[in-house]
Amino acid sequence: MDSSQTSEQSLSEYFEYHLTHRVDPLMREQFLDSQAQLQKMAMGYQGYISEDTPILVHEGGDILIFKTSLRFNNAENCLKWLESKERRDLLQLEEGKGYQFEGNTNAEGYARWLSRDLTKPSPVWKINLLVLVVLYPTVMIFTLLLKRPTYIDFPTWMLFGNFCSVAITGWFAVPWVSRIYQRWLEGKGTKKGQMIALMTIVAILFGTVELFRRFPVDIWF
Repeated sequence: MDSSQTSEQSLSEYFEYHLTHRVDPLMREQFLDSQAQLQKMAMGYQGYISEDTPILVHEGGDILIFKTSLRFNNAENCLKWLESKERRDLLQLEEGKGYQFEGNTNAEGYARWLSRDLTKPSPVWKINLLVLVVLYPTVMIFTLLLKRPTYIDFPTWMLFGNFCSVAITGWFAVPWVSRIYQRWLEGKGTKKGQMIALMTIVAILFGTVELFRRFPVDIWF
């Protein structure tokens, strides 16, 4: 097996979940301590691979924004950890102190969910872009149509929302769209045809952004 095949295989051997954390500056040390506790808990779950140390990406005003990445051998084991009672209990305590977070999946993990009609591997950037054009409207529509009931805490609702988005995107939407863009994904056809396909994807992305911008701001909260 050559090195390119090994690299392509490794992309599909783990499931990566990205988290964005919004923290009150006064709670910085407590947040880092809670993340260390969560990491120790996660290590005891089946399929755990690794988790990055929180990276500070924004510091200003009354908010700190950190990013972390969590890796499991597959989506099922990752979801078992994300919905575990001990994780939920700890996050509920932190949520009461002003901590907020949101999560999203790594698009590379969707390579295995492309249509089986594809006859050759696709570049990662094409897979990422195709997933984005499907995942973005899925998340926005979910947010628009379903509001969090007062009896459901924020972490559980975020988990439910992400689970629905992953299910719709990975098991239905991505395979369907990949069949439409099969020639583009495989690099077949003329350069002009490849460029036109890329332009339609970009146009769809900008079109959906403009569409959702037309809704009143308060409808999203």
